[in-house]
Amino acid sequence: MEMVDNVVYSVLEWPAAPQAQNDCQPQQKASSRLPLSCRVAITLGILSVILVSSLLLKWTLCKGSKDSTCASCPSCPDFWMGYGNHCYYFSLEKKNWNSSLEFCLAKDSHLLMCTDNQEMNLLKSFLNKDFYWIGLRKNSDWRWEDGSALNTPRIISNSMVQKCGALNENGLQASSCEVPLQWVCKKVRL
Repeated sequence: MEMVDNVVYSVLEWPAAPQAQNDCQPQQKASSRLPLSCRVAITLGILSVILVSSLLLKWTLCKGSKDSTCASCPSCPDFWMGYGNHCYYFSLEKKNWNSSLEFCLAKDSHLLMCTDNQEMNLLKSFLNKDFYWIGLRKNSDWRWEDGSALNTPRIISNSMVQKCGALNENGLQASSCEVPLQWVCKKVRL
């Protein structure tokens, strides 16, 4: 008896493994627009690079300064925001108007006094619906802490006991000085 080796070949086809999709790669659709999350991520990435680059440039300029105190590069203390020649502190805690003033004075600053409408509009853009104490008070009329008169008569008040000024994104508002609110301090850059 003779044995015959029969070899049987078979081709097995395995289903292809699903490829990981990159949400940020354009899909083969009628529309090749990136999803909103990808556009936001790309925009934030670009803004981060710009911010880091500008901070590195400023640091490099200050580091290369011959003046050991770097007077050409004035800075603000930690947790203060710099704009122009001033530093601003936006509190996270709440105090009444007098305690807020005392805090600012202890930091060699004062409650915010807006010198012009441009500064007020800039600061309002950083605020939300919460009110912040500013250096505005009413005795016979509204005056800033340095004694200068408020140059705009537009302050909302609905009570005779509202003698202290507060600011939010919508503008100036009078409030009772005893109400605990956040506050804004301002001082000249050193």
